Amino acid sequence: MIKLFIKEIVERFTQENFDKIQKFFNEDPFIKGQFKHFEITFTQAETNFKFPHQLGFQPKDVIQTSLTGAGSLTWNYSSINWDATNLDITVTDACVVRAYIGRYAENRL
Repeated sequence: MIKLFIKEIVERFTQENFDKIQKFFNEDPFIKGQFKHFEITFTQAETNFKFPHQLGFQPKDVIQTSLTGAGSLTWNYSSINWDATNLDITVTDACVVRAYIGRYAENRL
């Protein structure tokens, strides 16, 4: 979380604007979480493909931003398939997926 020194701002309208900015930062999931953007390319169908994410922790969340190509994709969520090292993904054909992968944290400091 980004902590701004709002009380030190003398001018009232500037203080209100910075207060709105602070509230935005406190509500933004990318700031409150630990996310990294990935682009993963598949050249063929894959079942239970292990993708090494290198995050250093077990991700819990995926925000998929695009999927292009002939294949469809399944994120195989589970504590067995997702760990601190790999994601487990199944695709039906060649495709490219882009996604933010990580972990949302409600009370992250």
